[in-house]
Amino acid sequence: MSTFSVLPSRCWPVFLGSLAVLSGCRNDRTDAVGACASGLLPGDLVITEIMADPPGADSGREWFEVYNASGLELDLLGTVLLRSREDGTDAKIHRIRRSWVLPPEGYGVAGGVLDEDDVLALVPHVDYGYEDGLGDMGNSSGRLAIACDEDVIDDAIYVEPSSGAARGFTGDRAPDAIANDDLALWCDASSELDAESLGTPGEPNDICVNTGGPLSCIENGTVRPARAPTLGDVVITEVMANPEASEETDGEWFELYIGADIDLNGLAVGTDETGAEADPVASNECLPVAAGTRLVFAREADPTLNGDLPQVDAAFTFSLRNSDGQLVVSYGGEVLDVLAYGSTPAGASLNLDPDFRSPEGNDDERYLCPSTTAYGAGDLGTPGGPNEECAIPPPEGQCLEGEAFRAIVAPLPGDLVITELMPNPSAVGDTEGEWIELRANAAFDLNGLELGRAEGVADSVVETEACLPLVPGDHVLFAREADEAVNGGLPPVDGLFDFSLVNSDGTLWVGHGGATLDVATWPSSSSGAARSLDPAAADPAANDDDAAWCDALTPYGAGDLGTPGEPNPACGGIPTGTCSDGGTERDIVRPQLGDLVITELMANPDVVTDANGEWFEVLVLAPVDLNGLEFGDDPANPDATLPVGGDCLAAAAGERVLFARSADPLVNGGLPPVLGTFGFGLTNAGGTLFVGLEGRALDTITWSSSPTGASSSLDPAAENPVDNDVEANFCPSTEPYGDGDLGTPGAVGPAC
Repeated sequence: MSTFSVLPSRCWPVFLGSLAVLSGCRNDRTDAVGACASGLLPGDLVITEIMADPPGADSGREWFEVYNASGLELDLLGTVLLRSREDGTDAKIHRIRRSWVLPPEGYGVAGGVLDEDDVLALVPHVDYGYEDGLGDMGNSSGRLAIACDEDVIDDAIYVEPSSGAARGFTGDRAPDAIANDDLALWCDASSELDAESLGTPGEPNDICVNTGGPLSCIENGTVRPARAPTLGDVVITEVMANPEASEETDGEWFELYIGADIDLNGLAVGTDETGAEADPVASNECLPVAAGTRLVFAREADPTLNGDLPQVDAAFTFSLRNSDGQLVVSYGGEVLDVLAYGSTPAGASLNLDPDFRSPEGNDDERYLCPSTTAYGAGDLGTPGGPNEECAIPPPEGQCLEGEAFRAIVAPLPGDLVITELMPNPSAVGDTEGEWIELRANAAFDLNGLELGRAEGVADSVVETEACLPLVPGDHVLFAREADEAVNGGLPPVDGLFDFSLVNSDGTLWVGHGGATLDVATWPSSSSGAARSLDPAAADPAANDDDAAWCDALTPYGAGDLGTPGEPNPACGGIPTGTCSDGGTERDIVRPQLGDLVITELMANPDVVTDANGEWFEVLVLAPVDLNGLEFGDDPANPDATLPVGGDCLAAAAGERVLFARSADPLVNGGLPPVLGTFGFGLTNAGGTLFVGLEGRALDTITWSSSPTGASSSLDPAAENPVDNDVEANFCPSTEPYGDGDLGTPGAVGPAC
């Protein structure tokens, strides 16, 4: 406080009398030190932290902290310390009898110990010992003051400190002799001082929450305003009130979804909307949480006790009722979300349907359902993970859009057309790699769409509660398998079907409610190439003409040809012998004899199977396009061919290109990018491999055996189509690649 007059008038005689006695007792050894050395002014010193109720006996363990707010170096020699009851009675005084210097913005700590070096060494957080001059502080309340001659420099009241915890002025505000009169700005310390007590003597204090003003926190040593959540930013998404795999006092937990970038500091959780029992998150350091984060609050952090929770972000101390309970999240006294529930299943959490993730959505118990996913020790829930969808069936003829049901917009004849089919994939099996593409010619919902192999017979139906709207021009992809690692590298699929597309004499029917929307037939299909509809024929009548269809030329995923989910190119749009170079049509530069050399072969991988990990390398000696390149064991019957048209497959002189059984590095042993894939095997005990064009070999190699887990690499001095005919010019590779097999795929090999 700034002047003596702000003390209650009944306290004046006590303090004035004490100061007068002290100033007159010059013959007393303890007090005969004279007046204040620094000529302190009110407000120069601020009392910032008080340990009034230390663990165990109080004597010798009490202390309080003083901050130098003057901006100058201050010597506290001769300054008077005063301790009294909260009302100023029972005052005790002590005059500082030696030099005690505080730097500007520095902290000093006075404690009830002997002011001797060997004693102070045992309590390093105490800078000055006032011995027993102030007596014992009151455990429940009291007053401390600092005076210079007859001027009170600061005084501070403390009330209801917790045993073993210092009471401190909030650390997010500059210490001030007026501000510290506000008891709302004081709180118990949360930082550990030693094994028995909490406090920050000699350092900035812990930050108090619920002070009534904006909360601050420390980030990288700098105090900044905490990012406060607002209504809608925090949603209670899951509650485990009745665990079975652990004791309820250990295994209860709940999950919060954070919808905006906030700081967790000051967020309070409890069971009472008044906030009286809320547990606020207290921390000096900023606790930033990114939008989209799921936080788990638990009664117990130890996974051996809490049911082996996969994560715990914060703890709470109250109990969750098994029935007729509620959970409340608030900030600064404002309620952000309330989740009330009637009953909870034993051993399973109550899970909020993710489509209703909002403070309004979790008010409706219809959107809460028992979890079915096991975690940890066997209870059911998804703590910290995406929630399960609840079975909320929409009314007949309706679908769920956002948080409301609406009528399904059914397609009419002409509203959609079948535009692309893959009946005969090569890179993967038919049961994994078949797919269908549809184009929307009008706005409608996919809900209830039927697909089958005979007109009017629905083998697969789109059944989902959520509305699946399409707009004109949308392309929809249906596949046998959704996993891109299995289906040949398709883009994300929109739906699945479970029937087979036959390779020849096939029929595909699409309808709704039994009514036909489109039918496509095909007499045959090419291996590894989708049947692609010319965009000029994109209606259900025009696509009945087989001449409107052609084999796709654009590679996708693992190497098959097609444009799944994308607009189709025109059939015959690029003449034979040309390719598209950045959208410009040009002649293909064909490799000639001597332009290509097979330089490395992996016939017998070890870390992955042969069917996944075989590969070979071709060195390009002149700038060419590899469109139409053929390879296999017989030029008259090539096993694989690169696309003839489409984008130019240009290769520069000196470039080494890879061909592999799989393009996926997670499957093929960790290869670098490959240009093309092949489906034939490279025999371990001896074989032949050629690369060529139009039935003519440009290079051929043979081998009699293959090392396990190592490629056969051509000596760099023999990298030409003649010397690589000599098997002795190949030797086993010694350098590891990818997952651990040996080879130099895409790079120069070692000398043999």
